[in-house]
Amino acid sequence: MNSSPESGAEGGQEEHNLLADADTTSSRNPAASAPSPSSSSRTVIPRSVNYFISRKCNYSCEFCFHTAKTYHALSTEEAANGLRVLAKAGCEKINFAGGEPFLHPILLGELCRVASDELGLGVSIISNGSKITPEWMDMYAQYVDVLGVSVDSFDKATNAAIGRGGDAENGHVKRMLRVRDECSKHNVRFKLNTVVNALNWKEDMNEQIVALDPYRWKVFQVLLLEGENVGGDGDLRDARHLCIDRSKFDAFVKRHADRKQLIPEPNDVMQNSYLLLDEEMRFLDCSGGGKVPGRSILDVGVDEALMDAGFDDEMFAERGGIFEWRRPRDE
Repeated sequence: MNSSPESGAEGGQEEHNLLADADTTSSRNPAASAPSPSSSSRTVIPRSVNYFISRKCNYSCEFCFHTAKTYHALSTEEAANGLRVLAKAGCEKINFAGGEPFLHPILLGELCRVASDELGLGVSIISNGSKITPEWMDMYAQYVDVLGVSVDSFDKATNAAIGRGGDAENGHVKRMLRVRDECSKHNVRFKLNTVVNALNWKEDMNEQIVALDPYRWKVFQVLLLEGENVGGDGDLRDARHLCIDRSKFDAFVKRHADRKQLIPEPNDVMQNSYLLLDEEMRFLDCSGGGKVPGRSILDVGVDEALMDAGFDDEMFAERGGIFEWRRPRDE
């Protein structure tokens, strides 16, 4: 996964080969885990939620802040039940991320179907683009509104140094272009995410962004979170050497200010303005500089779980978190 709060080998196996991996189960009883939220006690409506369906990833991005400490994923039934609980609580848009969500193609696809077709939610996905296949798009793109790919550089060596996509013969950009073409074919809005860090803050991406013409281009300042990417005990990453100060981030933003799709999010805007659900559907509280999981919405419901989220709903609105979540569809 990349170091944005939305997000985490080339090609892909046939979907049925990954079905068992996608449907890893736990002992929780989904039939007993859908409490009816009380609107009178809710102070925050979870209009937009980011769900990290698994920490599992096939990339090794140096700055990742949702690292592969476990490969667990809920079963399709449990996760779909969680989406229903969220929708009942007022959720209008779900973003699926990871890890790499396309390592669980059946789980991801079925959750997109439930979210869009059954619940009427806006559906987006953030991916590294390496496992998105034409076959998956043919089957499930109809349920997706926005598909985003993380692209931190258009230089092969820089991508390799970041850990996004392999060695110096890096094919990450080529894979991203294939995803862009699939989105165009299926009328899915194409989005880019970029994490600005010590290796790419001087890069000029104007020419490529003009050519790609994404629906949105989110630009994040690389973020450190204790327990994930600061080199501490148990951390799987140490991204301290990739950190940049606000002036360097602002310089990158200024260089691309003419791009109408640009949405810059420095650390103080990003850190607490997203509702993040981990692989157990627990909200993650980043307000203390770490990422502390609370209680699962499947166990205590959304109202109680939101008390653990550390969510700044005012910053969410201020950063433009509410926009047109659903794409036009042919009648």
